[in-house]
Amino acid sequence: MAIYNYLLIILLLLLGFGLRLYQLDGASLWYDELLELDIAQGALTDIGPQLWRHAAMPLDYYLLHGWVMLGRQEGWVRLPAVCWGVLSIALVYSLGRRLFNQQVGLLAGLLLSFAPFAVRYSREVRPYALLLCFTLIAFLGLWQVYQTGRLRYWLLTGLGLSGAVLSHYFALFLLAPMGLWVAAHWLRHLNRLIYWRHTACFALIGLVLTLLVIAHGRLLVLYSVSYQYGQALIQPTQLTRSATEKPNRGAGPPLSLEFIAESGLAPLSGESRAGQVILWGLFSLAVIAVGGQRMVGSLNAARPQKQISKEQRAVWLLLSWVILPAALIYLFLLHRGTFFAGRYILYVLPAFFLLVAAGLNHLTTAVISLILRLSPPKFTSAAPRRPIWLSTGLIYSGLILPLGLVQATSLLAYYTADPYEDWRTVGELLNRHARPEDAIIAPQAEPAINWYYPEAAAPLGAFLDNDTLRETIMAHPRRWFVLSSYSYRRDERLRTWLVEQGAVRLVIDRRIVVYYHRPGLTAPQLLAEVQQFELPAKPMTHLFLGDQFSSHGDYKTGRAFYQRAVDLAPTAEQRASYQTRLAVLPAAGKP
Repeated sequence: MAIYNYLLIILLLLLGFGLRLYQLDGASLWYDELLELDIAQGALTDIGPQLWRHAAMPLDYYLLHGWVMLGRQEGWVRLPAVCWGVLSIALVYSLGRRLFNQQVGLLAGLLLSFAPFAVRYSREVRPYALLLCFTLIAFLGLWQVYQTGRLRYWLLTGLGLSGAVLSHYFALFLLAPMGLWVAAHWLRHLNRLIYWRHTACFALIGLVLTLLVIAHGRLLVLYSVSYQYGQALIQPTQLTRSATEKPNRGAGPPLSLEFIAESGLAPLSGESRAGQVILWGLFSLAVIAVGGQRMVGSLNAARPQKQISKEQRAVWLLLSWVILPAALIYLFLLHRGTFFAGRYILYVLPAFFLLVAAGLNHLTTAVISLILRLSPPKFTSAAPRRPIWLSTGLIYSGLILPLGLVQATSLLAYYTADPYEDWRTVGELLNRHARPEDAIIAPQAEPAINWYYPEAAAPLGAFLDNDTLRETIMAHPRRWFVLSSYSYRRDERLRTWLVEQGAVRLVIDRRIVVYYHRPGLTAPQLLAEVQQFELPAKPMTHLFLGDQFSSHGDYKTGRAFYQRAVDLAPTAEQRASYQTRLAVLPAAGKP
């Protein structure tokens, strides 16, 4: 039986690894990933001082610093997140086995291995997969402390919490469910010295976390933010202040149950209504039936009422893990006036899946119990129990298979969705045609260019100052302007000026446009120069170049670019749209 379980665990890990590795380098690194990589690729001593601008903690940045020295390919720099995600599958299995049993551990590992929410953030150069991994280590240690009574497991808890806090500030909210767990045991056993020692160990871990924050140089900021947040929790009316009165000058997430259900809970259970019904139904079953006074339908109905079972304690620990951090994060963002993102609550996903798995395991146990009670004595003592195994198989296949199909559909949609902005293509264009003496101007996108075109090294926000921008333009005879959705509201005047100057517009995608400009050259001359470039194989690039050639009367070249856009169009609808524009273009024009 042990070999069978080991084989299942290996298969789970291989499944999780394969889903996270699939087309890992298929898409360009996107903006948030590049923000982190731009810092990580710099000098080791420069990492810490830059993190305050990103409101980030340093662990993932330091780990990436050494990793990127071995390679810069998209798949390579994303691989650490893949490894943390796969390790989390093994950890959630281990935790589920200790909280409940082997079956719950395997089911939770299976759910985590192919959950789109977990897969996505195990494929990005961000600290969330690392945070998830250390969170599991912390709770595994905490459970073992109180299950075995051994103080050495506090080292595991401290390691997990320290790693989590060094990965992301929101890990501090994990202290709420853990502190509640520690306090409940302490208050229940005030006359036992061992629980005083456990409480002291937890307090010591809190001191270590404080020292880590001090070492990071963020103690005063953290104290100020925590004090303001505490005041808001004491006086909830502060949460509903206008955006201009909030610290970050934003409205924050909507204060509504609809938003909480759709944006707060949906990331855990997925967007499919069928999947949500199954997962939240099993979750509720675990909380109500397993976390209640006794397991409904249990064969062991004679258990004393006052005794709290291991399964009941596990359910209440997991429930606090799911609810408290997520609620505190939501209220914090509402207080600060900052948007809510599902990735912020990724680290409660294992607790959610463990409760779902516990609910499914309880449902199966209850059905088997019912069959045994209704069966004649001859059946229960000697006859083969095929109906039991058949019922178990029907329950698992009736719930797991639909969930698998729902998750597979969601994963397919994730794999085939339109990618984020294509900074890789921008980098390829610059590497082919930009010269060392050229000006590379990318307002609010400096980190993206720094990674894909390191010669353009500039700090984030370098070109938000008009004087700096003007001086850079005047100092270089050739200029490349990379304007994106991250600077669109600010650079409208710059775009207007570039059009007036006759700069050539190279549209990369819906979010990024590269303008090429040389003073002293007319628009047709610049277009003739760009025509010799090795252009990206993107339909929008050729379509808008066709527009520009045609606007200057060079219909022959314009038609050639339109035709190339038709050939590159990924869908029949786009091809038809481009062919319509091609059909109305005059056949002749400037040579």
